Amino acid sequence: MPRSLMPTSHHDLRYRAPTEHGQVVAIPELDVAIEEARQNSERLSTENVEVDSIPLRELRQQARLELITKAVEWTNKITGQSMACAECSHHASLLFVTGHQPQLAHAGVWAKNFAASSLAVRSQGVSLNIVVDNDTVGNQSIRIPTGTREKPGIVDVNFDSAQPQQPWEELSITDRELFESFAERVSKEMANWEIEPLLNQMWPDAVEASQRTDSTVECLSACRIQQERRWGVNNLELPLSQICQTKSFLIFVKHLLVHAEQFHTSYNAIVESYRKENGIRNDRHPVPNLHRINDSFELPFWFWRNGDSERGQVFVRRAGEKYELICRDEVILSATENELLNELLSLQENGKLRTRALTTTLFSRLCLADLFIHGIGGAKYDEMADQLIAEFFGIEPPNFLVLSATMHLPIEEFDIQAEDVRKLKNQLRDYEYNADRYIDLPAASPLITRKNELIQQHWSAQASGLPKRKRVQRRAENRQRHLELKRVNQSLFKLAAGQVQQLQRDVAVAESKLNANSVLKSREYPASLFPEQVIHGLVQQLLGAEASVSSC
Repeated sequence: MPRSLMPTSHHDLRYRAPTEHGQVVAIPELDVAIEEARQNSERLSTENVEVDSIPLRELRQQARLELITKAVEWTNKITGQSMACAECSHHASLLFVTGHQPQLAHAGVWAKNFAASSLAVRSQGVSLNIVVDNDTVGNQSIRIPTGTREKPGIVDVNFDSAQPQQPWEELSITDRELFESFAERVSKEMANWEIEPLLNQMWPDAVEASQRTDSTVECLSACRIQQERRWGVNNLELPLSQICQTKSFLIFVKHLLVHAEQFHTSYNAIVESYRKENGIRNDRHPVPNLHRINDSFELPFWFWRNGDSERGQVFVRRAGEKYELICRDEVILSATENELLNELLSLQENGKLRTRALTTTLFSRLCLADLFIHGIGGAKYDEMADQLIAEFFGIEPPNFLVLSATMHLPIEEFDIQAEDVRKLKNQLRDYEYNADRYIDLPAASPLITRKNELIQQHWSAQASGLPKRKRVQRRAENRQRHLELKRVNQSLFKLAAGQVQQLQRDVAVAESKLNANSVLKSREYPASLFPEQVIHGLVQQLLGAEASVSSC
């Protein structure tokens, strides 16, 4: 099936995932993304704003050097290769950043990595994927279509035994036999569809990594990264947990702590405004308000220590000359402003202070990236980050790229649309009152004649303009006519019983096919379930995006 790029205006904030197989949505268009990155870089390097008394341009230089160095080390560790990344040290190189949780994601998520690599190659820049390992893991499985084409279902296939909900960075492999047999079990499920999944090529790298580490994040990342390398996608990689331990990141954190009340006020006002503008009534969506307890202000971070069963909210309180960081009613840090940075560095050695969604992208877009690449969901949330950057930091927010793709499993779909089902149901309802439109039987003729007479009498007996006394006198006659018309329609409906039953069967079949399509054509299945050539086609499309766009 042909693929196509779908350029959309960056000012269209109604972000929507593409619906057709092979389509990529890019906002703004990919052919202007490099120029957007250059403009962001120039603007951020000249903004007259400081973060903890450090000019933003200097903090960006420090963050990029620190994080790219770590990313080269971590990427080399995962791939077992030595990456000579000479251009990575050049501050002038454009840096394209994206990120997602470590799970085996759908093609729309993976497409961001392909685009980041393409933009870096075309601009002689650098691309970085942030492995978001501070989010919690819901389950250790992926969803796979099962059953038949006519009656498909969904089955969960585990890559490890179930574990309590916890952050990804804490997750370790517990059942190696289950882990090692994962690809084989997935292949058996997909064999029913005559599909050899890409996972068969990828999973040996996860198994090999599991011989060196029991970190689920590292093993899942290894199989994805190695597959990307085979396709010529060469992003740097770095877990968010490591970013949160860097000095440049903690300078950013310190700035928010010192200005906690102002940040707290701006954050809540922006979140509430977003809910109002988008008609959202749930006060926990898209993110909950930050709490205030007396003189303690919540900030959008998590904290936990090894052995904790869950993450804790983080509050800041001013106590004389000192700033206190509080989690679960425990003061986890107490320091003057001059001591804060060193104490934050020490805190990260003894615990885990991590970002929440908006602070992740705030740091990435302000202090690291020249262009951040969002998916559809992240882009909607970052409308709030734009306002935070403008209001709290007082600068024009850097533009970001929104990119996603839709891929459908190569399973033949039924030729049925939701509109087809609606038409059948409307026709079925019409039989109840207008069966005479559909039947041609001798027994129906007198009924149809009588129905037409009753309708004519109805229009002739309209009481418009008559005095109230005359209208009241006609009520009994009108009611009798209405009841007779109802009986005639019921008799006609009974005569059409055979046609009605067939139509009911048609509706049931159509709904069944529509439901089957919704299962088989979901865009949410992991890309690793697809044949290798299908996903490789998406890679080639995005790696060749420059040629595709320039030829338009």
